[in-house]
Amino acid sequence: MEEEIFGPVLPIVSVKNVDEAIEFINRREKPLALYVFSNDKKLIKRVISETSSGGVTGNDVIMHFFLSTLPFGGV
Repeated sequence: MEEEIFGPVLPIVSVKNVDEAIEFINRREKPLALYVFSNDKKLIKRVISETSSGGVTGNDVIMHFFLSTLPFGGV
């Protein structure tokens, strides 16, 4: 994944743990959106605090679509 994807593609990248996921995110350009899914609220807060993106939600993907007042994209 070297360039930004504009289209109906959902890339899935396997990681061993949350540390590797955070490292993967931080090694690249900041994503326009970041969606974190976990039953552990502390883990979600950790990912949010240790990464930077145009917008982030926990356990949700529709929030950016339905709430037009939320910022989306651009960092």
